[in-house]
Amino acid sequence: MLYASNLIQWLQRKRYQYEVTFSLYMLTPTEKFIFNTFLLLFISMIIVAASLYLPEHVMKMASRAWFYYAGDETAAGVGTRAGSGAGAAGARQGDLGKAGGRMDGQDVLNMLGSL
Repeated sequence: MLYASNLIQWLQRKRYQYEVTFSLYMLTPTEKFIFNTFLLLFISMIIVAASLYLPEHVMKMASRAWFYYAGDETAAGVGTRAGSGAGAAGARQGDLGKAGGRMDGQDVLNMLGSL
């Protein structure tokens, strides 16, 4: 029982610190609920965004770092995904049409027709 009471006291102290830090002690219970809901949604969105996009961003940064170090992006094997690489890059460049990457109307229609 001693450990349970210490845990409860610690949780109560943390709740008090949270309310004092964000000035929630002066809000009504409804206002506290609204604030805590928005805070929970915001933190949830940050966690979801970080878990979805951070690994890809880290791989891209590792690929760029390897390129700066070794000068060859494909030799490292990092940051490569399906659809990337020399073959896919050539296909993408072939879709660009005329020199300089400019596309006229016929190039756009051909590209849309291939979808």
